[in-house]
Amino acid sequence: MSVSIIEGQKADRIAEALEVMAVSLASDSTGLVKNWKSLQNLLRAGMIGKVLSPSDTLNVEKESGLSVTVTGGVTSATVNEDTFLSATGIAQNRAYEFVYDGAVWTLEGIAVELPHYGITYSGTPAEGDAIVIHEQAGTIVFDVLGIDYDVPVNPAMKHSLSILARDVLLYNSIPFCASQALYSVAADIWPDGIPAETTLNITLNHGAYNGSTSHDGTYQFTTPVAIPVGGKIRHTTMGVYQSSYTQEQITGGTFTIYDAAYNVIAQNVACSVGSDGTDIGTTTAADPQYKSGTHVNFTQRNAYGSNINAHSANRKWMNSSAAGAASGEIASWWTASDEFDMPVKSTLPGFLHGLDPSFVACIGRVYKRTALPIANGYGYIDTQEYVWAPSMTEMGYGANNGVYETTTDGNGAVKQTGAYPLYVGAGNADKIKVSQGTTTARYWWLRSPYPSLASHERCVIPSGALNYSNAYNSSGVVPGLSLI
Repeated sequence: MSVSIIEGQKADRIAEALEVMAVSLASDSTGLVKNWKSLQNLLRAGMIGKVLSPSDTLNVEKESGLSVTVTGGVTSATVNEDTFLSATGIAQNRAYEFVYDGAVWTLEGIAVELPHYGITYSGTPAEGDAIVIHEQAGTIVFDVLGIDYDVPVNPAMKHSLSILARDVLLYNSIPFCASQALYSVAADIWPDGIPAETTLNITLNHGAYNGSTSHDGTYQFTTPVAIPVGGKIRHTTMGVYQSSYTQEQITGGTFTIYDAAYNVIAQNVACSVGSDGTDIGTTTAADPQYKSGTHVNFTQRNAYGSNINAHSANRKWMNSSAAGAASGEIASWWTASDEFDMPVKSTLPGFLHGLDPSFVACIGRVYKRTALPIANGYGYIDTQEYVWAPSMTEMGYGANNGVYETTTDGNGAVKQTGAYPLYVGAGNADKIKVSQGTTTARYWWLRSPYPSLASHERCVIPSGALNYSNAYNSSGVVPGLSLI
């Protein structure tokens, strides 16, 4: 078979007609995209700009609860939330009526298997009996940030649509990063853990919060309990901000000891000046040139948490579909990023839990660059991100310590040096975020560290201006993601 090449204006007209046809098939009479798969098809064809542009919004449904009613011989029924959403493939406000026809269960006249939908029941059904699943869903509004700004990790994908939640979805709920451990009991140093009644000492070198030497010295303590491998040690005043600094502030503090499951096994352990027992290392506020020994953390992170994006509890929540944990338990979506990480306790399910599955299926990983703070040697780290917080560069605040925190080509080359198109030329007022469903402006986190400290993270304050805050604070969470 031979293929002839159509040249000139005729080829252009055919291409234009095909584009119009594709957009027409994917959108309704008002120009709105019919469904997420249609939007993805337009995106992958390079035609999403025909129906969307920065400042447009996308409304995404998120399931908020399921309830069940039964009739006839069915006396009760339950439904597994995750299984049900997976089976329906969509989140929306509606009722699903499963009817027994005398032989099989049906949904909209089609025979179905109830276990496929996570439904179990008690009783003996008769013809005409029904199990009705009532689904409740809310709406998250996303702003379109830009088209083809972010680079997909999958090399087969050439286009991206980056979006950001319009509102703060969580506030005063979880920290960016909880205060970390000062020392971790590791098997390479303590293969059998630390025995009870062991005296340990730790040295501070430029260890005060401000990096001064006024707290410096060697301090000792005796653990009243055995500490297993994986256990942690924290101090109540090392790295804490003071108006002035003295050794008495350190000896006035105490040590807290945890087992490998983060349970407190000893607290109020006295601290005194001295170098008796085993040296566990030298720590400092933030500058690694003053720190030595393994498995010892920075004092600022002991006091206020870490400003590394990988440690972010927000990032862990945003990227999880886990159901919520029981009250008082470690969050179902939290995992330790390193040996110093301390857990977050929360009943919250992950952000992706209940989010419209047909929408989630369109999310893809993209390359992101994030600056590193002094404790990690400055510079930057390139990562593959799924759901992310935006950076100061992406929001239009410029480079972070000389680092353009945008997207790369996956080989180390920065692809963008400016803000997302939505925020090019935007003022602070355009960056204000309110709690969802309110008019109350909030502090909200970026993924960018404040580089000269080990414990402070960039945030946007209620005026829309750029600022920074202790990582252990619970400011707002605003998820961003890229459809691929």
